Amino acid sequence: MNAVSPICLTDLAPALRWGKPEDISDVLCHDRLVDGWWHSLPLPRVLDIAGPTWLSHCLARLSIERWDHLSLGEFMPTLRELTVDMDEIAEPVRGTVLATAGGWDQLVAATPAAMRDWGCPEGCGVLDVVSTAMWRAVHPFTRDSGGGPAPSPALIVEAVRTIANWMPESAPEHVHNALAYLTEATGADKTDGYEDPPQSPATRAIRTLRALRANREEESPTAPSPAAPPVELPQRTRSPLLGPGRTLRRPAFGPPKALRGEIANEAAAERPPLRLGEHPLVDLLDHFFRSWEELERTVAAERLFAAEPISIRVLSEQVQADLSQIRNAQRSVEERLLHWLSSPQGEPITKHLGDISEQLGTATTIDHLISAHTDHPVEIPSLGTPLWRVIITLFTDRRLHNGWLVAGDPNRLRWQTRQLLSGQPDFTEAGLRLAKLGIRPQSLRAWLLSTPGVSIRDGYVMVDESVTLAAPIPTAATAGHASAPVQPPVGTTAGGLPIRRRTTVPATVDSQPGVASSPRCFRAPDGRWWHRVDVTADHLNGAPVTVPPGYATHLGLQPGRLLCLTAPGADLLVLVWRDQPAFDSLRPLLRRLSAHPGDRVFITVNGDRLDARRLAATDLSDHGPTSRALHLIGYTAPASTDEALEIIARRISEDETVQTNPAHLLDLLGQRGDDDIVAELRPTLYATH
Repeated sequence: MNAVSPICLTDLAPALRWGKPEDISDVLCHDRLVDGWWHSLPLPRVLDIAGPTWLSHCLARLSIERWDHLSLGEFMPTLRELTVDMDEIAEPVRGTVLATAGGWDQLVAATPAAMRDWGCPEGCGVLDVVSTAMWRAVHPFTRDSGGGPAPSPALIVEAVRTIANWMPESAPEHVHNALAYLTEATGADKTDGYEDPPQSPATRAIRTLRALRANREEESPTAPSPAAPPVELPQRTRSPLLGPGRTLRRPAFGPPKALRGEIANEAAAERPPLRLGEHPLVDLLDHFFRSWEELERTVAAERLFAAEPISIRVLSEQVQADLSQIRNAQRSVEERLLHWLSSPQGEPITKHLGDISEQLGTATTIDHLISAHTDHPVEIPSLGTPLWRVIITLFTDRRLHNGWLVAGDPNRLRWQTRQLLSGQPDFTEAGLRLAKLGIRPQSLRAWLLSTPGVSIRDGYVMVDESVTLAAPIPTAATAGHASAPVQPPVGTTAGGLPIRRRTTVPATVDSQPGVASSPRCFRAPDGRWWHRVDVTADHLNGAPVTVPPGYATHLGLQPGRLLCLTAPGADLLVLVWRDQPAFDSLRPLLRRLSAHPGDRVFITVNGDRLDARRLAATDLSDHGPTSRALHLIGYTAPASTDEALEIIARRISEDETVQTNPAHLLDLLGQRGDDDIVAELRPTLYATH
């Protein structure tokens, strides 16, 4: 199967939908896969990253440890559809199945609980047999689904462990590196949590030798050759095990450690030194960053100021530090930077940020930013990062959107642009009008041509109103509410940066509504509140994602403050309350979830960790109104009208005391702003009640 399949693991193993997330994640947790990947990540992608050996072994563990009352065919229904000749199964599993179950069909119909009573021959246990069956289920989804006898993933893992236990410290370094690669690729360093009855070392050795002998004709597609030529690994790589698209690749083990320092020193010597005083802003920041610990500088370069921040897990592998150390270093980096910017020492940078903001206006390109100051393209030596990347990060009132650095809502700015261009003004007049919006002359032509429906013909600016624009994010002012006077954010630095601090507050603060009265917010049976995000193309491009004030208050956010949240995969997400609460961007999260426009993503926050679930866009035209309404709250199981009313009522209530009176429920949904749910329910409820 060479095409990328949209099938996720839960489609292949439906039982995973029923299990407790913590029970499943204990087995399926992988350093290079996002939390809950089995709900969202296409299976071929998983196999590219983690490999079929690891996944088959994990599925076998789940079948035996969590669902041993289900037959293999019930746990993995695709096994029933496979026609397998026992000659396609490698020894010693083939002999064990023939001696106990009798054949493939009998194996698929059996439960792991029943297999324990089979009296498997010495050298091949239940885990070995079940993992082979799981291999057959997942192997068609690999990029290379070639033939050959199916090995036992459990025995492959056992073989790697045996070699690791035998490997003497005196073995060459490249052999240790090769073994480390195999150990990580197969997950052999993980604790199974399941063990067959204790066996002697001799028995385990026999099992391993049998597996190796039975598969000696096969060559692992990922196993590295000890004779691979040494290649230098560049500094700050994502991971030596990850290739393009974060796929697992054969590593370059690199030169001996004794030579790596010399190579790094030679590379540094070739870089021309900066003259002190030639780039004062770079000198200032370089002096500031040099006082930091090495780990803090690495976190700043790879996560805070990087164009594509890497995850904490990958960074921990790269620098060989614990996840807690990385998180603590990131908090320290943020706090030290904000404190420094508000101090007299950081005043030149904060002043520069204000000057550059005024010079660039409300919309500018990256090229204009880089050329706006002679120091911008210069690399800060202690970070290995150009100054302009730091400047982008320090801007709090603007963000990147489709190649433009825009202050405020980019969609609203484009709406205002088209409104001011009525009457086909000439280019000079258009510039005077757009100057009111903060569009500077150097960006005028590019901004006009990048706005949908706007063109320049013979010196005049034309607007085609038939070309649609993305709707601007609504605010209190645009929604018809009185807008409060603009006040400086509470708890900011001298440069206007909001202080990173989370404050625990009650569900209702001052006049802000509570979460139960907020649209698109739903309480799960475990008490957690989830907020629905209807994914758009702009969200995927990094546009802000607003959340209801009641939900933001429920999370402990206050106007003028921000929250730094850790998302699945350890990505950093920032929720900030300016004129309204919004995520600066959910693009890293949406990418990890493989989200598309039209999908619905439900998010919840526990402490400083954000969890998310994706509900893929589906054609619901053949579903009833109540089914479509339930889909809007994230509930996909079938339910009668009365059941649907009770479910929805519970999901929007603070406690278990609910009223399912149709008229009352519609009024409550309307007050919250869930007009889409009301539109689905109203015709049916009036017809049936």
